[in-house]
Amino acid sequence: MSENQHNDPDSAVAPAPGEPVAADHAERQPAEDQPGFRILIVEDDEWDAALAERLLRNGGLNFTATVVDTPSSYQEQLSSFRPDVILSDYALPGFSGEDALRIAQQQCPHIPFVMWSGVLGDDVAVGLIKQGATDYILKDRPARLASAIERALVEARSRAQLAELEGQLARAQRLASLGQLAAAEEEVQHIRQMLAVARSRMSQGGEGDGQEHRESAGS
Repeated sequence: MSENQHNDPDSAVAPAPGEPVAADHAERQPAEDQPGFRILIVEDDEWDAALAERLLRNGGLNFTATVVDTPSSYQEQLSSFRPDVILSDYALPGFSGEDALRIAQQQCPHIPFVMWSGVLGDDVAVGLIKQGATDYILKDRPARLASAIERALVEARSRAQLAELEGQLARAQRLASLGQLAAAEEEVQHIRQMLAVARSRMSQGGEGDGQEHRESAGS
C-alpha cells in the first residue's frame, strides 16, 4: 500500500454491515477551536487504516493522517510529515510494529506511540509498553482508540511543558549563583509554582482507562 494522506472527514470507508464497530452512534464533531494534530498510521490494510481514521473522527478529533506500510516510507514520513503521534499495526509483511517502535524510540522518543493490533497477547503487550509504547488497542475492541490517542497527546504536551519549565528553573538558578539574586529568586519561585501545577495536571491526566496497561508493565 502506498502512502496516503487524509484530511477529509468523509475519506474513511464505512464498515461492512455486521462488523463489530462501536462508533455507529452520533458522531462527535471536532470543536472549532480544537487544534489539529498529525498522526502517522503504520498499517498495510487499507480498510483498517480507514477504520482507525473513522473512529478518531467519530471521537471528535481534528487531525491529518498519513498512512505507510514499509520501513523506508515510515522513516521518510517521520522526518517530512513530523507526526505528533504514531499509531501502528503490530504485524505487517516484512515489517512489524515492534520495528516501528524501536525506530521511533531511536529517532523521536518524545512522540507517543500507540499499538493497534488484531491479535496481541498480554505478555507481548506488556513487553511493548516496557519498550516505550504509550498504549495498545485491540482491533476487535476499538472503542478506546480516540480517547487513548487524545490522552497520549495530552501527556506528551505535559512532558514538553515540564521539560521547558525545568530548563527555565535551571537558568534562573544559574542567575542566582552569579549574584543576580533579586530577579532570580523571584523567577525561581514563580517557575516552581508553575512546575507544581504542571506536575499535578500530568499526574491527574495519567489516571485513565489505559492506566492499567502502564501499571501492569511496571509490575
